[in-house]
Amino acid sequence: MSSEKHGAGGAHPMQQTSSMDCLLRDRLAADYADFCRQALREASCAAAEPDLPTPPAVAELQCSWMSGELGCSGESERHGIVRIIDFGEWNRREGPDFLRAELELDGRRLRGDIVLTRRAEDWESAGYGADPRCDGVVLHVVAEPPPAGWYTRNSRHEEIPVLALDPAELRRVLGYPRRWSVEELETEPAPLRRLTAGQLRALLLGAAARRMQQRRELFQRRVERMGESQSRYECWAETLGYRVNKLPMRMLARRAPLRELGDNAHAILFGTAGFLEPVLPERAGDEARRYHRSVWDAWWPLRETYGLSPSRRLPWVFSSVRPLNHPHRRVAALAASAAQWSELRPLMLARHAPELLKRLSSLRHPFWSRHCNLQAEPLSADFALVGKERAKDFIVNHVCVCDDSEESWRMYLKLRVHTVSARVSSAARRLLGERADLPELLTDCYVQQALLQLDDDFGRAEPNNSGEYPELLGRWSRSI
Repeated sequence: MSSEKHGAGGAHPMQQTSSMDCLLRDRLAADYADFCRQALREASCAAAEPDLPTPPAVAELQCSWMSGELGCSGESERHGIVRIIDFGEWNRREGPDFLRAELELDGRRLRGDIVLTRRAEDWESAGYGADPRCDGVVLHVVAEPPPAGWYTRNSRHEEIPVLALDPAELRRVLGYPRRWSVEELETEPAPLRRLTAGQLRALLLGAAARRMQQRRELFQRRVERMGESQSRYECWAETLGYRVNKLPMRMLARRAPLRELGDNAHAILFGTAGFLEPVLPERAGDEARRYHRSVWDAWWPLRETYGLSPSRRLPWVFSSVRPLNHPHRRVAALAASAAQWSELRPLMLARHAPELLKRLSSLRHPFWSRHCNLQAEPLSADFALVGKERAKDFIVNHVCVCDDSEESWRMYLKLRVHTVSARVSSAARRLLGERADLPELLTDCYVQQALLQLDDDFGRAEPNNSGEYPELLGRWSRSI
């Protein structure tokens, strides 16, 4: 699963971390959280400015809302406290986004539909106010606070309660960086270079532990809403999507729930994804046509149940994707793993990580092991549906994170990888400066996770700082 740790004779600042227990892990996570709060106070965090750095996609908002990650209660604009009892059914057709939801509004129990938009004004620009299909809407959820005096109304000119999502929760769930008021915030190149080896070790462990803790909390929200097996299935789908197709893969897993796939995993997943056409282009080979025919025949009687209207189609990205990571092949990997889920699910604990890695990286399919998409020529050899590094990514970000055991923490500290993302590499150079042991440091998974957390919390504090971080990072004092 992982190679040997760094030799005892070196000066590597991360030595002996694998012996740390969960109690120390939790203390370091708490220390890091306190450090962030102090930094917020010192930098005069602009909590009153709710603007998000980039507008979130409505599909992403809906997916996070449906999973319960954005919470299930809040104060509406003029109608008291809202508490969601049942989020309802995510609509596949035109009309309201969530059907037959149940909620409590200022103590009154209501049943009806929910619409979620980025801005309150999008209600009118999308035509909901004149659409009789939206007369059953009982709640309008928005990502940005509505303008003063805003009034959401249906075609009968009845007012609909508005709930604005918490900006802090949105930032956390969607992975946006903190918002800083930068008037008094000093920056400097490589602020961590001033830390001792013990201080650097404590900071990186604290940041990694905090990231693990936050992800576990989000996962628990999903579990409360959808159950553990479906939640893990969605996490696996996200992992298979890499960065560019993470969202559509997650949406696909939600639209095609694990419990409904049965023997029709390929048909339901490919059909819901929008990848099935009645006839393949002429350039498709005979093998592709045989596979397509079998999947299409199974999809045809299911299309009304799982098919999505044009406005609900999944936002796939096909450009700048390696052939082996084509969306068709990612969906095939999800279908292949869904067929073996009863065997894979018990392995999703830290103590079974080596076997899980082996099973995930050995997934095969008669057609998809030799094809990149439904129309491509066969490959020259068989290729695994899931590479080892992708399986490791799932273990680090989901298996270890969701397993709160001592063994999981030890696994988290020991696991090593051989790839470094551009974001991690950039953060490492800007935080640590040029150091001879940097390539070796970045082979530790938890070091990469720590750098991502530091970048989330501090890396974009000043938009015009030429990539520098706040100098206050160099004031971290805890050492181990």
